[in-house]
Amino acid sequence: MDKLFDYLAKAGIAGDLGDDAAMIGRMAVSVDSYSEGIHFNSLVPDDSIGYRAVTGAVSDIAAMGSEAKYVLISMGLPRRVSDRKFFGLYGGIKKACRKWHLSVEGGDIVASRSLYISVCAIGPAGKNIRRSTAGSGDILFITSYPGLAAAGLELLKEGADKKNILVKKFLYPDIFSDDGEKLFPFVSALMDSSDGLIESCQSISRASSVAVNIDSALLPLKKELLVFCGSRKKTLKMALEGGEDYYLIGTSPASKFAKIKTPVFRIGTVTSGRGVFLDGNETGYKGFRHFK
Repeated sequence: MDKLFDYLAKAGIAGDLGDDAAMIGRMAVSVDSYSEGIHFNSLVPDDSIGYRAVTGAVSDIAAMGSEAKYVLISMGLPRRVSDRKFFGLYGGIKKACRKWHLSVEGGDIVASRSLYISVCAIGPAGKNIRRSTAGSGDILFITSYPGLAAAGLELLKEGADKKNILVKKFLYPDIFSDDGEKLFPFVSALMDSSDGLIESCQSISRASSVAVNIDSALLPLKKELLVFCGSRKKTLKMALEGGEDYYLIGTSPASKFAKIKTPVFRIGTVTSGRGVFLDGNETGYKGFRHFK
């Protein structure tokens, strides 16, 4: 992706790339795509596919200090798709739109060899918080418990009941949905966590030219995750590396952190340098890549 950004910038046709959403005039705009075989398979219910596609795009808008209001939905469907599947997908889209108070304003449907959904979410520009504005001395925080969706996906593969609390965290994820004024004014940098905690911290480190140190003793670990993993070591690994959560990861100046009025978890610090560290040791985690 970085190579693409550099290529477009050198061609003179790119704006300010690299954040969760684009700031265009007075609007925050994001697009997320979900492809069969990569983001979901036959284990994932149709309504979950639609729900997760919308939720992911909406979370990107929240990561910019804004709130999504509208979505445009494009979908590629096999020619022989059943009515049951079609309306199942849109049932999930409807569920997400009602939960996040969204209006569907258009889109496109085309024939495709495999199923995919692309969701464009749009909202007012808001606070315009970027990944590139973390500073040395800032406090690192997250807005929810990490690793739950990754555990839910493993359980789903093992045939667990779809009502299992961890499975539901994967199938129907939450996002930060509290009043933004309780959080955004006190934040220096912010991003969506869907790629996992360490990977997201790497993005902040690269964009802000800082080092990020995660304190494992501060990581909030849900009891259900500890039970599923069976050991603290495996639980930490899943919390640090597992993706598909949609909480927010951010930094806040020490002077402002105590003023945050919504529950967040302090999990580390920002210092001078580069890279992501766990308890002072560089992680070396490479993360997931679509193209290797």
